[in-house]
Amino acid sequence: MQFSVQDKINAILDFKQGLGIVKIMRKYGITGTATVYEWIRRFNEMGIQGLSDQRLCRTNYDYSYKIKVIKWRAKTGASLPVTARHYQISHPALIYQWEQALKAGRLQPSKGRSRGMPDKPDAQRQNKTNKQLQEENDYLRVRIAYLEKLHALAQKKKKFQTKRKPN
Repeated sequence: MQFSVQDKINAILDFKQGLGIVKIMRKYGITGTATVYEWIRRFNEMGIQGLSDQRLCRTNYDYSYKIKVIKWRAKTGASLPVTARHYQISHPALIYQWEQALKAGRLQPSKGRSRGMPDKPDAQRQNKTNKQLQEENDYLRVRIAYLEKLHALAQKKKKFQTKRKPN
């Protein structure tokens, strides 16, 4: 069911005035408590703009934006939901899909919509053979795996150091 921004605001105001969640759900026809709590969280983080579905339902993200999100998550070690909230992405699973696509080599810059003209072949890729491309791909996969293990070891060391008691 779609709720208007005004309904969301009214539900939040009712909650802030002390009306119970169950009563709010009955009053507005909301099926789950998580919905109300999500509206409250969005309102607290982004104000009234956070309650607009148009802002949170973006379906096309640029390749550079996806990479930026993935790098930020890797750098900070943030969880998927925290990263999604930080970048105002409505579904944390989307970030997971981007990460998996990047690891598998499927995350590529979009070429945009075709306008009937054939794409110009990339001169550098045109000169590479399939074997060369496969070797490059294998090398990059090994490098990514190495960097992931290095990152995991660093996190483990950091966790170990914080658990130690000072003498």
